[in-house]
Formats: sequence, C-alpha cells, structure tokens
Amino acid sequence: MSEAAEVSKKNFYCRNCGSSILSDSEKCLFCGSYQLPGRIPFFKFLSESRLFRTAFFFPFSALIAFALPIVFALYPIPFLDWSWILIISFFFFAFSIFGFVSEWIFLNKVKGDAKDFREGFFEWQKTLYLRSPYLSYCGMFLFVCVPLLNWENHFSFAASSSAIWTLLLVFLSKILIPLF
Repeated sequence: MSEAAEVSKKNFYCRNCGSSILSDSEKCLFCGSYQLPGRIPFFKFLSESRLFRTAFFFPFSALIAFALPIVFALYPIPFLDWSWILIISFFFFAFSIFGFVSEWIFLNKVKGDAKDFREGFFEWQKTLYLRSPYLSYCGMFLFVCVPLLNWENHFSFAASSSAIWTLLLVFLSKILIPLF
C-alpha cells in the first residue's frame, strides 16, 4: 500500500494538457508547459494554464464583446461611431471563438492524434464531419483566411486569426461598401 501511495506522489497531471508527468519535472514532456510558477514570468505561466484559458480568458473576451456596445450606448464617446464599436466587439468575439477552436485543435496534438497544428486541424475537421457535414463546412469557413502554420500557442493563433477576420470586416465595411 505504501508503494502505491509513493507512486501517486511521484506522478501528477499537467495543468495544460492533463498528461501524467513526474512531480520533479519542470516542463511537461508532451506540451512543453512549465509546471512551477517561479520559473517563468507570471503571465506566461497563466497563458499555459488550460483552466485559465477556458474558464476565464476566452469567456471574458466574449463578455467584453457583448458588453462593449452596451457600455457605449450608456456612455457614448463622441469621436467613435457605432461601426467602430461593433468592429471592436467583433474582434473580441472572434478572439473568443478562435480561442476555443484552438483548444480543440491543440487537444488533438496533445492526445497524440496529430503531430502539429495542421494535422490537428484536419483531425478536428474529421470529428466535425462525423457529427455533421454542415459543422465541418462552418469550421472550414472560419479558416478561409487563416494560414495553417505550426502555431506555438493558443493566443497567437486566436489573435492573428481574429485580427485577419477583423481587418477583412474593416475593408468591407469602411472601404468597399461605401464605394457603392
């Protein structure tokens, strides 16, 4: 019995991917996230925490997206019009969506179903297609303008893809549509 308790003390689960690792290791062997908070800067430690991303950061950005127009309606800023407020809200909402999608894609990488982000994306598309082909089409539409690079973390992917879609929206709403 003491031997089983000793084994359970030596192993614990990674806070990012959930794989079992030794308690004396600094980094996870599968996802590369640091396990001890004093080794890296605090914000990087938070960004490598899956709980922080899925429970606080990505839902909070969606909350900002919905709260920003309400706050602007109550306290208007004279130099901003509604189109810019909606564009900024779109950025935060897209950031939240792409953040949760990147969690699913990187989970395929951590589980071993894919070796990099691109293969993780294809595995994610397969699971969407098995659920419904229409979900798979919606997933492909999200990635029309986003390059399938080997993204290192969730934030860079979510920020770049939401920035691309927001810039496309700005081009359509501020440049192309006023021409007609």
